[in-house]
Amino acid sequence: MTALLDVSADVELAHAAALLEEAATTLAAVDVAALTGIGTGEHLLRLQRAQRQIDAVTSATMVKFARSSEWEIDGARHAVAWLEGRSNDSAGAGRRLLGRGHLLEAFPCVFTAWRDGQMSTQHVDALRKIHRRYPRLREVLVAVDQEIATVASTCTPMEFFQRLRELCHRHDPQAVADDETDERIRASLHVSTHLDGWVKIDGHLDPILGARFVAALEAARRHPEPAPPTPDPDAARDAAHDRDGARDPWDTTDVPLPGDVERRPLSQRNVDALERILDAAAAATGDDALPRVTGERPTVNVTVPIEALMHDGAPQAAWLERFGVPTTLISGAAARHLACDASLRPLLVDRRGQLVAMLPKVRMLHHALRRAVFIRDVHCRFPRCRQRIDQVHHLIFHSHGGPTVLGNLIGLCGYHHRRIHDGTWNAEGDPGGPVIFRSRMGQELTSDPPCRR
Repeated sequence: MTALLDVSADVELAHAAALLEEAATTLAAVDVAALTGIGTGEHLLRLQRAQRQIDAVTSATMVKFARSSEWEIDGARHAVAWLEGRSNDSAGAGRRLLGRGHLLEAFPCVFTAWRDGQMSTQHVDALRKIHRRYPRLREVLVAVDQEIATVASTCTPMEFFQRLRELCHRHDPQAVADDETDERIRASLHVSTHLDGWVKIDGHLDPILGARFVAALEAARRHPEPAPPTPDPDAARDAAHDRDGARDPWDTTDVPLPGDVERRPLSQRNVDALERILDAAAAATGDDALPRVTGERPTVNVTVPIEALMHDGAPQAAWLERFGVPTTLISGAAARHLACDASLRPLLVDRRGQLVAMLPKVRMLHHALRRAVFIRDVHCRFPRCRQRIDQVHHLIFHSHGGPTVLGNLIGLCGYHHRRIHDGTWNAEGDPGGPVIFRSRMGQELTSDPPCRR
């Protein structure tokens, strides 16, 4: 006697999928650009709710499909590979789809809330993250399935995630601490140097170390508090300066405005912040000083022919060193930028390139002179920039015979120093008076010493 299969659910799914395809075709034909805007918000909410319901059923269907043998008929290795091969979606998307479905088998109330459109995929992913992070508390989470579903329907995914963490802490703080300790062991920081010298950094930090790192970046991005503003009748001029090259370190927008020269994403401004953190670490003394490497404090060493330092356009290149071994080729222009405010150690070599003598290291800019520039300029001398001084720049380049005296030096932040050496801007004038900055696009800005403003 052959058992009859109940295919009613399969028929319902096939019928529902056909209706969805028909509805989706109709929806795709709507001219969204021609909408009047009347009642559009309500239509948007209805579409969002339908999308949530579809996502929930799709995840549950994926689990059922993975447990069948249907994907084996086509020679696929598993259900995710079958889905990837039959669609243009990624394997990662398929794994996430399957993972959500498996999770919600243990949380039927959460699945019902998702299927009814009361919560989103982001809520489910928040629950998945908590479920993986605290394995010792999984049974506790399953036991309060109904409470979790209710909370998810009343708050945003971020708030939902925090509420779940609070629930775990309330129930068993020791289990939370143990699970977080296990997670912290998996923290990592990968640093690799490419053939062209660029360094790739990728890592996963625990919450405490990560918070310290983020706080250090935030502090390094910020500038000293400026003096209280004074009324300026020429507000239009100030606005023009803001548009024509100044940086607003408090502005985190990534959308450039007309005429913007410096309106970079936060990720790029973080590079400047990291440079300042490294400068501060290298300058630390006493118990805070970093250990010496090859007999020196953390230092970037460059080997460069004297011609590359003294003459613009010289063909000679320079080498960045690592543990005394030349590793990365850089241009003479980059070497001149580094040498603008650096220490020099002359090496005498013979015609065969053999080292004959090494002279004592000398700083191109004496500490007292550098301090005088800091006191006079207070902050970066680029117009309207209030960033701290990172480097001291020769107005008349040292390679052009410019003297290392106070009357030829200005303080600049790292960003604007690079913009001068790459030719985007040039500067000239009297450091004790007006300094004129001209861009290669023809813009001209004037900067006076802070004490004369």
